[in-house]
Amino acid sequence: IVADGPDNSLDSQKTQARHYRTLQEMYKAKKPNKAAVAHLLDLEFQSRRNFIDSNALKEHDKPTKILQAYPCFKELDHAMDELRRIIEPNNCQYISEVKDRWESKVQFYGVMKKSHEASKDIKWR
Repeated sequence: IVADGPDNSLDSQKTQARHYRTLQEMYKAKKPNKAAVAHLLDLEFQSRRNFIDSNALKEHDKPTKILQAYPCFKELDHAMDELRRIIEPNNCQYISEVKDRWESKVQFYGVMKKSHEASKDIKWR
């Protein structure tokens, strides 16, 4: 087990900064590699959370500043994956599970609405 001393903390901060710089470089390309971006986002998650949660960002500027710092979150896939990192970081299938649950609820709602409309038509005839 490695102790979390000052040297390790400094190394971790340097590594996080290197990941962030790499991420920024990737977004200068026309088509960044989504898998590589997702991997870097996984690696520098804690640093990003510290940045977002810090008092350095004013509340009304936060969304703009976050999207400037992390343009990848303008893409739905990366935004949804960040949601997974926050809510259920150890479940890589979380987003697809949520989509499946949502889809079945939407279908159920649609069927219920149709049957309700049909029953209203029958009562009035």
